[in-house]
Amino acid sequence: MVDHRDGDEWNDAPDNLRYLCRADNAKQAIRAARMGTGRRTRQYNPGAETLREYVEAAVSHRRGEHDAGGRILHDTPKKKREEFAAEIWRRRRAHGN
Repeated sequence: MVDHRDGDEWNDAPDNLRYLCRADNAKQAIRAARMGTGRRTRQYNPGAETLREYVEAAVSHRRGEHDAGGRILHDTPKKKREEFAAEIWRRRRAHGN
């Protein structure tokens, strides 16, 4: 994940950016919150961007479970989900099922 060294997500100066794993990024955020610096950000997940990502998420997701596949499916915008569904049905009809 991209981390902002000073905690300011708007400061995109190259010397202020670094890569951290998710766990270290969370630890850094907790430290900043305890010190009263930085600020909580709203994470953005665009959902599936390709039909392949969408189908892989759908196959791996178990209904009612809070897993990564479900997160991708639910975060995919409605318009994009409709496009994927139409493409899936087009392909199924082409194969006769």
